[in-house]
Amino acid sequence: MKPYKKILIIQTAFFGDAILTSPLIREVRKRFPQAQIDLIANSGAMDLFSRNPNIDAVFPFVKKPFVNKILGFLKLLIQIRREKYECAISVQSYMTSANLMFFAGIPRRIGFKRQKLLTDPIIHGGLMHRTEYYLSLMKAFSDEKYDRQTEIFWSEDEEKKAVALFESIGNKKAFNLGIAPGSVWFTKRWPKEYFVELIDKLQSESIQIFLIGGPGEVELCAEIEKKCVNKNVTNIGGQHSITGSAAVIKKLDLMLVNDSAPLHIANAVQTDVIAIFGPTVRRYGFYPLRENDTMLELELPCRPCRHNGGPVCPEKHFKCMLELQPAMVLQAIRKYYPKEKSTD
Repeated sequence: MKPYKKILIIQTAFFGDAILTSPLIREVRKRFPQAQIDLIANSGAMDLFSRNPNIDAVFPFVKKPFVNKILGFLKLLIQIRREKYECAISVQSYMTSANLMFFAGIPRRIGFKRQKLLTDPIIHGGLMHRTEYYLSLMKAFSDEKYDRQTEIFWSEDEEKKAVALFESIGNKKAFNLGIAPGSVWFTKRWPKEYFVELIDKLQSESIQIFLIGGPGEVELCAEIEKKCVNKNVTNIGGQHSITGSAAVIKKLDLMLVNDSAPLHIANAVQTDVIAIFGPTVRRYGFYPLRENDTMLELELPCRPCRHNGGPVCPEKHFKCMLELQPAMVLQAIRKYYPKEKSTD
């Protein structure tokens, strides 16, 4: 195996996919410990990658608007050509990535078979978790089996902020439950009224609830908090970065999520997860990663409807979420209680 000195990884998807790429990045570093390993990232995921100790430098790629994308491509191409990378790995199969690798003159170009202009087209081998799908790019170097555990890194200041949050609550004996009610796609969201009902059903139990979300979910988290009778709720929606949220989630006993980025954050910090799946299904590869996780879903003939959900239910009944009642989720949560906190 040639001991490459300069390697480029291209991963321009958003947070969830960025986290799911972390095992691949780790294994590239293990195989080439002395190499300079750089990465091209979506500008929105820069912080996530820049904190990863397995990466030396991160280049931003702006996708929108289209004019900025063209200018950004040309600027990035000039930077990459100057670096003289010996090997590049394209995680997505976009033509933009193929063009970057090819026109930058990178001699070895690794990606999935459907991508163009590759020297090493990789066949991934069927349905699998997305981490395994990305790790299959390591076939270019070896047929070994790799650890699919994801990881995420945060700063010392973000750790201190997370510690201060839990110290401010005061109830150290409580079972700490995080709830991330949001998703980019509306049909991936369990109804907010169901979150309110579930939280109020937990009022009589020794549970501290944390509402977690990004800048786009501030209003949703606030609305849920306002409607709850249960006052053991701490709303931190929009108050932490994605890596800062990871520091908080690491300290929880359990996370309740939709099919969204917080699922992958919880898996990366090895906090148990209950994930509610409506329009999407397991075979898409984004299901909970760890053995102790739970995936809640209903078997319906209309599922799946779309790979990313959508703004409205195409069948106009939304049964995949509406028929998944709060009592069902409550039952799943109780399975995670320590024995002394279990309730009949």
